[in-house]
Amino acid sequence: MSFAVGDLWLISAPNEGSPQDTWDKLNRTTGSMSVNYKFNVPDLKVGTLDQLVGLSDDLAKLDTAAEQVTRKLTQYFADVLEDEQDKLQENLVISGSKYKLEHMIGFWTGLSTL
Repeated sequence: MSFAVGDLWLISAPNEGSPQDTWDKLNRTTGSMSVNYKFNVPDLKVGTLDQLVGLSDDLAKLDTAAEQVTRKLTQYFADVLEDEQDKLQENLVISGSKYKLEHMIGFWTGLSTL
């Protein structure tokens, strides 16, 4: 089945008792004008949309706090190694991997622009 742009509409219908009752009423009302397909939306695992928005806000605050701590630790390392700035990059290794702290900060910065 092929559709052109504008042929598909996603609608939300008010609750008519049960999902099946709502579906039946929608088909009775629009059946002569359209072919309807169900699009099931799963329940939110968080509870309500308000809770999800609240968690999103909390995550943004925690992300900012983690970035500030990371930047402050970098500054502390720089202060301690004041005469040996070339060793700063050697000390900013995450879990022994080749990824330096600047990559983590760059990753956070990239996420904040999304």
